[in-house]
Amino acid sequence: MRIRQEVQSFAYEMEKRLQAHDDRPGWKNEPDVYLYDLLVSKVKKLSVTDFSDREAHLQLTTDIANFAMMLNDNIRRKEREHESQANNCQRI
Repeated sequence: MRIRQEVQSFAYEMEKRLQAHDDRPGWKNEPDVYLYDLLVSKVKKLSVTDFSDREAHLQLTTDIANFAMMLNDNIRRKEREHESQANNCQRI
C-alpha cells in the first residue's frame, strides 16, 4: 500500500506533537471517556479559533488527530487483548 504524501506529512506533525509531550505518561492507561473529552474540548476550541490564526489551527487539528489516534489505539488494543484471552480460554 502506498501512503499518500499528505498522510505522511500529517503523521510527522502528529508525532512531533506527541514527542513534545514525552514527559507525560501516555494514553495507553487512560479511560476512553477521558480521551474522548479531550478530543471534544479541542474540537470546541477549534470552532471558536480565528481562522486567520494559522498556527493555532495547525496545532489544534494535529491535537484532534492525536486524540482520535489514541482512542483508536486503545480500542484496537482492547480488542486484541480480548481476542487473545478468548483464544487462551479455548486452549484450556
